[in-house]
Amino acid sequence: MLPGAYVHLPFCHTHCTYCPFAISTDLALQDAYADAVVREIAAALAVPVERRPLSAADASPGPGGRSGRRSTGTGFETVYFGGGTPSRTSIENLRRIFAALPIAEGAEVTLEANPEDVTEESIDAWRAMGVNRISVGVQSFHDDELRAIARVHDRARAIEAVRLIANSGARANLDLILGLPGQTAQTYRESLDTAVGLGAGHLSLYMLDLEERTPLQIQHARGRVSLPEEDMVADLYVETIERLGRAGLAQYEISNFARPGEESRHNLRYWRRAEYRGFGMAAHSFAGAKRFANTRDIRRYIELSPNARDFEETLGDSEVQHETIFLQLRQTRGMCYEDLVALRGKEAMEWIERGLRDGWLKQEGERVSFTPAGFLQSNDFISQLF
Repeated sequence: MLPGAYVHLPFCHTHCTYCPFAISTDLALQDAYADAVVREIAAALAVPVERRPLSAADASPGPGGRSGRRSTGTGFETVYFGGGTPSRTSIENLRRIFAALPIAEGAEVTLEANPEDVTEESIDAWRAMGVNRISVGVQSFHDDELRAIARVHDRARAIEAVRLIANSGARANLDLILGLPGQTAQTYRESLDTAVGLGAGHLSLYMLDLEERTPLQIQHARGRVSLPEEDMVADLYVETIERLGRAGLAQYEISNFARPGEESRHNLRYWRRAEYRGFGMAAHSFAGAKRFANTRDIRRYIELSPNARDFEETLGDSEVQHETIFLQLRQTRGMCYEDLVALRGKEAMEWIERGLRDGWLKQEGERVSFTPAGFLQSNDFISQLF
């Protein structure tokens, strides 16, 4: 069984003001970019690159809506198409990339989409290729808040997109952002209630982070944009955990909530330090103690693929230790008390005692984990262990 695979598809209609990711709005590069991704996949798997166009048989769905050509006994057990906006990539280019990937039977195959790209036709095409999970970048169900971050869709389009996905039989994940310009406690609660009412099985909630040199960060620094108070955002985050729990969406990671059995298998690979392979510009990979990543420059990636790597490191024991603790504690299941003590000794025992006393940690049986309030400052608390 191969590890999980991440495929970066960078194309977007516009560059959202808060976004720090490696993207491109130049759709003229799309065919060349798809060629480069296919070359990289082929080189990684040591198989020849297939240049012929897909036939009707290649694209037709097999049992369970999967392409009969790609369902194999071995292959990637999770595949995640992220971006960028993967739904902006043409169906033909998606088919070419899918055809290059060996995907195991029963794999979780996720595709990120923006609401404006979600139609019955697009969903049918994605499902025929094997997509069984669609993650929709809703961010908010209030038009004023969407315009403030340069989103293309509106509330009505987002609602329709989620309903179409649910009706298709694919699993639906919604992304929401807490702390948007102009957002109030009331408008946020209304967005949350709308998301729950649509029946999605998974919800990812991100607190707005002003990344350096993003348009939103620059606007805020110049006093052109105001953001909600941090205390309000913190209170709403804690409230969200309770509200979603009552609605049947249990928190399983600091930013992720799911109905039973609908957790993201692919993202769990990251948090459990399982191996994964990234393809495309800016894509990261993890194997053993090694991490490596491709260039963020789309033209350099196209030119250099399959040898577009511009970062590589081998983790030392202390880095593995830090990563293990950080990734386990960002999950609600937390970490085994004895494992944490084995890694950090007396310092860990004192840290746990302090956290339990001050209310930012809790202990259930043999496991120690953050409370909802503790998650808000988890990075700072974990840094106290090192």
